[in-house]
Amino acid sequence: MARSYSLIARLALWHAGIGLVALGIGGVVLHRTVNEVVWNEHRRSIMASASEITERLERDGVKGLAQPLSIETARRFNPASGSLMYVILDESGRKVAASPGADVALPRYDAVDEPAHDFRTGRDGSHVWGVTAVLRSPDGPLTFQVAQDMDRSYVVLDDVPAAALRPVMTVLGGGALVLFLCNVGLLLMMLRPLRVAAREAELIGHGGPPRLSREGLSVEIAPLIDAVNGALDRLDDALEWQRGFSAEVAHELRTPLAVLHAELDLLGGDEVTARLKKDVQGLAQLVSELLEAAITARDLPMRDEVFDVASLAEEAGRRLAALRGEEGHEVRVLGAAQPVSISGHAEAIGRALRNLIENAIAHSPAGEPVELRILPPRRGAVTIEVADRGSGVREEDMATIFRRHWRSGDTHRRGLGLGLWIAERVVLAHGGTIAVRNEKTGGAVFAINLPLARPA
Repeated sequence: MARSYSLIARLALWHAGIGLVALGIGGVVLHRTVNEVVWNEHRRSIMASASEITERLERDGVKGLAQPLSIETARRFNPASGSLMYVILDESGRKVAASPGADVALPRYDAVDEPAHDFRTGRDGSHVWGVTAVLRSPDGPLTFQVAQDMDRSYVVLDDVPAAALRPVMTVLGGGALVLFLCNVGLLLMMLRPLRVAAREAELIGHGGPPRLSREGLSVEIAPLIDAVNGALDRLDDALEWQRGFSAEVAHELRTPLAVLHAELDLLGGDEVTARLKKDVQGLAQLVSELLEAAITARDLPMRDEVFDVASLAEEAGRRLAALRGEEGHEVRVLGAAQPVSISGHAEAIGRALRNLIENAIAHSPAGEPVELRILPPRRGAVTIEVADRGSGVREEDMATIFRRHWRSGDTHRRGLGLGLWIAERVVLAHGGTIAVRNEKTGGAVFAINLPLARPA
């Protein structure tokens, strides 16, 4: 038996695990995001600090640096008072100008000996943050590389919090969405045993297990499944008692009715006796249907016996032809030149065929024949058709004709309306199908399709 577990404890553990994973991933993503924001803002600040130099280069070329810089710009690029440095390379990569002390750290090249687009180390390995820009000048393209020595001073950027707000909110929003999706997925995973139990419940009585399984259920859900199984047990007990009582009553009534019918035969053939005999026959038919319904309502014991369904159909046709001969109905058995073997419950299949033939006789005009057709086997199955010469089945009744207690509106036949329901239940239990259609020449045709027996 599977070991029980607590749904609440499992949910708590999963939430804790998801929270820790989200915290770790969120921390890494947030750290990288803030670092990228700080670096972008620092890069923008470095270029802004050198804006006077870049403007002169773009306007006058290298000779524009011959004029003294403003006091603030000069202070920033003075090694004694500032931390900024720059170097200027011409189109051939030759250094044409540089700030005092920049030769130690600049220029900075990448792996292919091109000026690095941005960097965070100096040429000597020092902690230097820098960026490279290509400027258009009267002297042609100039590579302007500016950097800041972060070991000498640290500039607090007031714009970082505002600039980092949107990326941080994006990271937090994305993390919240991922956490929500994880929680939804976790909830669906935790509720999977309930969905499995629901599917099992749908199959009860339709070929599935008779009870819901407790395997893999949490300790919170297991009592519900036990309660449902207990209710099903009580319902089965009540239904079994009811079926047994109905079958016993029907069985006990058969003998008195048979004796009563025999006694009526001794009274003669006057009109009153004929009416009494007809009433007794109707009552006997009701009892017979009640007994068949009680037997069929139980799960049919599917046997492995192999029998000839063609002979079974012929026998059913002959028996009913003898019983109904007084009404002028002839039961014609067509086809079945050779045996057709199927496996299952021969008595139940015979009962289904008799019900279909009786239904066809009841809906056929007096004196009209009923045909029992045994078609040649095709694709591993055999089809048996029962055709009458009646008015056929109305289109609105096609979908409900096999329901229990269904009665057509154009017949005065006595009974409980269980014959077609019994036939369908027997056929489905044998893995077959049953259908009805109307003939173009008139009348209804009920077709049973049953799988052939597998070769030994």
